Amino acid sequence: MKFFSVKIKRLVFYWLTSFLLAVALYYIIFYLFTNDIFMTWLFTGHYHKIHPVPYIAILCFFYGIFASLLSDRFAKSGNGKQILWTLLIIALAILAASPFGGILTYYYDMQAGYFPENWPCILLTKGALGGLQAGWFLCLTSVPYSIICAIGCYFLTKTGVILFKNE
Repeated sequence: MKFFSVKIKRLVFYWLTSFLLAVALYYIIFYLFTNDIFMTWLFTGHYHKIHPVPYIAILCFFYGIFASLLSDRFAKSGNGKQILWTLLIIALAILAASPFGGILTYYYDMQAGYFPENWPCILLTKGALGGLQAGWFLCLTSVPYSIICAIGCYFLTKTGVILFKNE
C-alpha cells in the first residue's frame, strides 16, 4: 500500500508543479513577446492561443503519470541516462496527451459553430486522430517554450526523486 501512496504523492507533485510552472512560463513568454513576430508561431494552433491552460493541463497530467511511474528508474541512472529518461517521459506524455488535445480542439470547433448529430463519435474519432497527427508537431514548434519546459521536466523529475526518496 505504501508503494501506491508514494506514487500518488509523486503524481500529484509532478502534475501540479509542472502545471503551475508551465502556465506561469507561458504567460511570461506571452507578455514579454505579445507584439513580437515570434508570438505568431508560438503555439501554432488557434485554440492553443485562445485557451492555453486546458492544453497545458492535459500535457502536465500525463507528464505527472509517466514521471511518477518512471522516477525510480530515473533515480538509479546517471546524469546522461537521466536526460534520456526525461526525453522518454516527455515523448510518452505527448503521445498520451495528443488525442485528448485533439478532442478538446474539436470540442472548441463545435462550440464556435454547431454540434452535429453524431458529435460524440466525431470527438472520439476525428478529434483523437487529429490530436495524434498534430500534437507532436505543435509541441515541437512551440519554441522556446517547449525547450524550456523540457529542461524544467528534467529538474522537476530530479526534484521529485529527491523529495520522495525516503518514502
